[in-house]
Amino acid sequence: MSGIRNKNINIDTEISFTENNKYYNVKTYNDITTLRNNVQEVLNDKKGIINNKATGFKAKITNATVHKILHPSSHFNVFATKYIDDLNAACYLKELFENAVYLDTLKPMKGKMNSVTEKGYHHFVAPLKMNGECYKAYITVREKVNSKILYVVSVKLFKFDYKLDTISVKELIDNTSIWNYDLSAYNYYSYSNFVAENMNYQYIWMIS
Repeated sequence: MSGIRNKNINIDTEISFTENNKYYNVKTYNDITTLRNNVQEVLNDKKGIINNKATGFKAKITNATVHKILHPSSHFNVFATKYIDDLNAACYLKELFENAVYLDTLKPMKGKMNSVTEKGYHHFVAPLKMNGECYKAYITVREKVNSKILYVVSVKLFKFDYKLDTISVKELIDNTSIWNYDLSAYNYYSYSNFVAENMNYQYIWMIS
């Protein structure tokens, strides 16, 4: 469905970590307000088209991107560590998407399957160092039927143990997962699922 391939990298390519050296700790409502205002300001400054180096695909940071990141659902805890980490990571959304590796494309969830505008959701993963920890930053990009530009929807994090400043594509993809709304379960990925330009079907698995 997507036609996206990691045409500019291979399984052994080393990817540099994006580093967040300005992590905002949150303890009070004033703190969370400061962080959210900072995220909004940074993303507003970075609105526009960004290019993913691995695939050549372009995405766009929009007002909808900012709103989705600040308000990920109708009910959430603003003091949850995961939400605070996601906000801190979102300040580096442009850099993360530029260096991300393409994982997979999923169809719109059941509630949006009949939408005339929704085409699918592309999933990428990028390495991030933040607050003394290493993370895999998952970036979701929505594609619409009549849009040649992809729209960044969200960024989520998964912490893992790692010590070096770069990571191979193989190591980055291993032990990754994407929530599949249709199955109400996770899709799990390893380096054997790497979607390359030269399609060797032994190493490609796409759910679309």
